[in-house]
Amino acid sequence: MTLREALDRTLLLMRDEVHKSVTDDELMAALTGVSVALIADAANMASHSAQTAFVTAAVLTARSGHRVYLRCPPVALAGPQPPLGRGELVEELARAGADFLPGYAFATAAPEGEVDIAIALGDSAIPVRARRRVRLNASPWSGRLDDETAKEIWHGGWWPLGAMAAGAMGAAEAFKASIRKLAHAARNPSRMETVFAPATNVVFALAPEGSPFVRQLGTFDCVSGGAIINAILYALARVPGVEGRTRVIEPDTADISNLNRYMLLLRSHLKELKARDLAAMFVGSGLAIEPVPKRYEPDQLPSLLPLAASVLVGVDDIPTRWLVQRARPGWLGIGATTHWSAMASFHADGLGCAECLHPADDPGNTPIPTVAFVSFWAGLLTASYFLRHCAGLRMPVSEQQIYLTALRPEHPLWSTVPRRRGCSSCAVRGATGFAKSA
Repeated sequence: MTLREALDRTLLLMRDEVHKSVTDDELMAALTGVSVALIADAANMASHSAQTAFVTAAVLTARSGHRVYLRCPPVALAGPQPPLGRGELVEELARAGADFLPGYAFATAAPEGEVDIAIALGDSAIPVRARRRVRLNASPWSGRLDDETAKEIWHGGWWPLGAMAAGAMGAAEAFKASIRKLAHAARNPSRMETVFAPATNVVFALAPEGSPFVRQLGTFDCVSGGAIINAILYALARVPGVEGRTRVIEPDTADISNLNRYMLLLRSHLKELKARDLAAMFVGSGLAIEPVPKRYEPDQLPSLLPLAASVLVGVDDIPTRWLVQRARPGWLGIGATTHWSAMASFHADGLGCAECLHPADDPGNTPIPTVAFVSFWAGLLTASYFLRHCAGLRMPVSEQQIYLTALRPEHPLWSTVPRRRGCSSCAVRGATGFAKSA
């Protein structure tokens, strides 16, 4: 079990950007050679949302193999932060981090030299030498990434959704430092100077400010126990006082190639059934998980149906999404990724369905290139849709889907899902009293 094996999917994604002559050793050196100082003082770490941003940035940068220095005074965790246990934040991060990737550990001492990037929460002082310095902040539903001059105390409050967006933006900036170490071998030098250019003074809103908060999620189903469902559950678990019950329908066991992006997976839990591992992690919490170690496919449907009224899907397989849609859930949320981009959508009565959105299969059995912060964005965007749905909001049709290149969060694309004439899934819905195809 090696670090190279754990980061295999990340290396595949990096190969989109560099010449074939670049070796795996060079790619690994670019990842592990990036140094990140994650900084917060006591005042800026007082709230649950601030701690959520700090933990999210730490987990995402660690999952990409960067050297991360945790520069934060001792502070008790203000709320649940799985896969961390209860206790002191840095101690719990260090304990969990040692169980992320083979041979990996967070550093808790000050860096001796200059780091590639310093990421500070709020107006925390930045006492390290760094090639680049950025600051994170948040409102309840929005994350912010600023340059070092934006000195405002953390004001995210207790609701943690915007904080997670901020943490993801910080992690993407750290990852850019890895790619830019390979600029000499870029396939497309102009792309290196645009897509991988530093982002500054960016605000990303998951939902309009003033959107209601909700703790009661009711009963729902999760189809998959993979990276996107990991990210969704990671996000939902951080809602203070959250209560809900879900099935996780997933037949597979975790393997080493999952460690680069599964937010809740620990290395010591490899070879365990993903669904049962997730269920065990949430024992005693407000989220009760029933593991269902089965594949969502036609011959298993008699034992899986009916689905809950709300369903979250994180599978790569497009026909599986159609099959879930044809089971007629009242509300369906789907998260997905493609290379550097994350996608999410919701589907309900009268709206374009999952097959309207992706009417053609994209078969393939080769390993999918992916990276931690992209998978996380797909889950966070889907979780945001779900929370707004649970709050009883009727979301604008113009926001039914989002396509976000995670390296450029300042340019999200929101749109409707047009209903497609002749859609097979819409026909099934129409035959049973649901919306007919246009």
